[in-house]
Amino acid sequence: MELLVRPITILGSVSIPMLAAVWFAGTASAQGVHEHGSPSTPIAISAQELAVGLAHGAALGATVFLAGLVAFVTLVWLPIIRIKEVDRAGTVDLCCRWMWALVGLLIAAGLIELPLYAVHASGNALSPGLLVEAVFETRVGHLWIERIVLGILTATAATYAAQRPWRPAYWWGVAVVGGALLLVTLTQQSHAAAEGGLLPFAADWLHVVAASLWMGGLLGFSILLLGPLRAMPTEARTKLLGRVVPRFSKAATIAVMTLIVTGLYAILLHVPSFSALATPYGNALVVKLEILVVLLIAGALNLIGRGQGPFAQTVSFELLLAILIFAVTGLLTTLPPADAAQEAASNVAVRVSGTPGTHYSGTYGTSDRARTANNILGTGFTEYEVTVEDGVSREVSAAFRKTQPGEGLLRVEIVADGMVVAGRETSEELGTVDVSWPRKPGG
Repeated sequence: MELLVRPITILGSVSIPMLAAVWFAGTASAQGVHEHGSPSTPIAISAQELAVGLAHGAALGATVFLAGLVAFVTLVWLPIIRIKEVDRAGTVDLCCRWMWALVGLLIAAGLIELPLYAVHASGNALSPGLLVEAVFETRVGHLWIERIVLGILTATAATYAAQRPWRPAYWWGVAVVGGALLLVTLTQQSHAAAEGGLLPFAADWLHVVAASLWMGGLLGFSILLLGPLRAMPTEARTKLLGRVVPRFSKAATIAVMTLIVTGLYAILLHVPSFSALATPYGNALVVKLEILVVLLIAGALNLIGRGQGPFAQTVSFELLLAILIFAVTGLLTTLPPADAAQEAASNVAVRVSGTPGTHYSGTYGTSDRARTANNILGTGFTEYEVTVEDGVSREVSAAFRKTQPGEGLLRVEIVADGMVVAGRETSEELGTVDVSWPRKPGG
């Protein structure tokens, strides 16, 4: 165990400061620190995008927890329980009932996600025809059907193995393989699949497998601690946890190491620069990383305690954080990655808005095509088109200042293909606003 703790400690001590540095640098870059400036304006996520993301997060969580719970029972729980006070059949049967509950959640989440996806993707009102089209004629619908079929097969194999303990152990192996295939459907709906190539796909699948091993154990412990283990004599429960927790910790440690490596790879793949953290995808990613850091700390406390102390409370807290991470990850999956707007944008403009009557002037454009503007804000906004040649990488920037004293608001945003990719504002007298966006070639 000590051999595993050392590398995870090193990886954690390196990666967490790296993530903190990325967040700090991204925030500083997005805000374009200036003595007269103010923090960047939040880039809003629509209520429809939020609803789709949360629904997908529920499906994501149900899938990961289902596969992880099967792995927990097979690889951790069954090989350990030899204490006579433990009802082996009862505990496994309870876990199987939870597996079927997760299948039900998976189905329900899809029934919510698909209509929302259909409306969001088409822009039309929901109708039976639109829903049928979303289920049977879209990739999201096909993957939902695959997920349900694999989820049912996985839960069925586990239930069959649990009800017939004299059967060979390979039935539990069948359930584990079913869970692994179930997780493939998540990668098929991820940004990694859109990248093309084996490495991004494999890295994402390993990421969700590692998350499943870790989160499935959290769910398994919560189920058992609130159920059968709660009624056990204290001495017997302590003895059992003293055997189960170290075994799970070995798997969880390897899982966390895998999560860190594959997660850093995904960040390098989808977040091309610090300023990309100012996009909706970047904002959601920062939130996910912040929750993950807290989760890692809670997990480290349990690793050190080896099932002693407030183990049940800490596991419940970890489980809650895991659910929050799935919600944020669902949103990440439905949002375009941070580099998508940079790669696809063909229409770029600088948008100026704020308090009507505010006088402003400044420059906007690229390094080789800067233009000037001098205007007064009206009731709406004014957009200045930025000309950028296709296939050429040029940073788009804007620097405006208020030319008359007053506390009116001056907001400057860069818009790419209708999406706000960077923004700042100021309400100070004679305040200035600097904002930039590193457009990539191909837009």
